[in-house]
Amino acid sequence: MSAYSESYIGEIIDTQSEIFLQIREQLPGVDEKWFIEAWMKSKIRSRLDKAYPKWANMMPEELIYRFITEECGGEYKRGESWGGFLPSWVGIMYAYYQWSYNIPSKEVIKELPLDLMERAFVPFHQASEQTALIKLREIAIKE
Repeated sequence: MSAYSESYIGEIIDTQSEIFLQIREQLPGVDEKWFIEAWMKSKIRSRLDKAYPKWANMMPEELIYRFITEECGGEYKRGESWGGFLPSWVGIMYAYYQWSYNIPSKEVIKELPLDLMERAFVPFHQASEQTALIKLREIAIKE
């Protein structure tokens, strides 16, 4: 059973993918792994888990700004960039996983930790979202 109506999933997948790419521009020098983990555990992301229209239709730039100001006190950890398309793919897969299995995003980050996602990127990023989702679920259950 999906987390919410299918009418929102495309929007949330696109938004989260964009957020994970745009953090480089909006937050120069941000530690991307820190951001993704903190984002997935945030109150704002939990609102997207339920597809609240106000949040589901907000632009990625606004969501980043609100996350940093409201949940991080205007500060962010500086560190390494993952580079390339990896953060975007993680954003897509985390949103799709959360919706498909109807679990909170804070649980998604536990089931699919960032080191697993980094390892899974090369073999799965060119697969369909559905295929990658099934394979990630199989790996998560084994680990």
